[in-house]
Amino acid sequence: MRFIFTRHGESISNTKKIMSNRDETDGLTALGIQQAEMLAGRLSTENIVQLYTSPILRARQTSRILAEELDIPVIAADALREPDYGSLEGRSDKESWTAFVELFKDWMQGLNRDVAIGGGECFDDIFERFMPFMQGLISTTAGEKGSLLLVSHGGVLFTMLPLLLENINYAFAGSREMTNTGIVIADENHGRLFCREWCGEPVKAS
Repeated sequence: MRFIFTRHGESISNTKKIMSNRDETDGLTALGIQQAEMLAGRLSTENIVQLYTSPILRARQTSRILAEELDIPVIAADALREPDYGSLEGRSDKESWTAFVELFKDWMQGLNRDVAIGGGECFDDIFERFMPFMQGLISTTAGEKGSLLLVSHGGVLFTMLPLLLENINYAFAGSREMTNTGIVIADENHGRLFCREWCGEPVKAS
């Protein structure tokens, strides 16, 4: 089975630099809709059999476009949502972003992973919902043909994919950008996932 991870299209909170992982009004911009449509075109040659999406609005809107264009079913998965930022939710000030970035850097270096952003959720919280979900998908689809499409968020993908993909580490992920609707392609081999492409960049299997 092939696993295709993607970040949602550009959202209103992206353009306004607002931390927003709860707000149901935080939908896609016109560009975000166009990005999702273009992604559907790019994925039209993939044999996608199922789409899993974060339940946050910007991801659900992206997934709706993909599902309609590719004629595939959609399942919402809480494991794919961004963490709640606690007291930083809804904020866009420099101080809040500095606090977030510093803690995120620590997480990527293996530090303070039990410390929550703004008293909301921490690295360990993301791990405890994301990894069992993915391990379940990998084990139940091992050896099958086709692709699974997973629509998520930058924070989740940057923190979790280096742990999930055998040939990706935090140094690699941290030195690369995850653009809106950028994709990471990984193939399953004997119950393990190996990255083949990271946002357009080919990746060696080992």
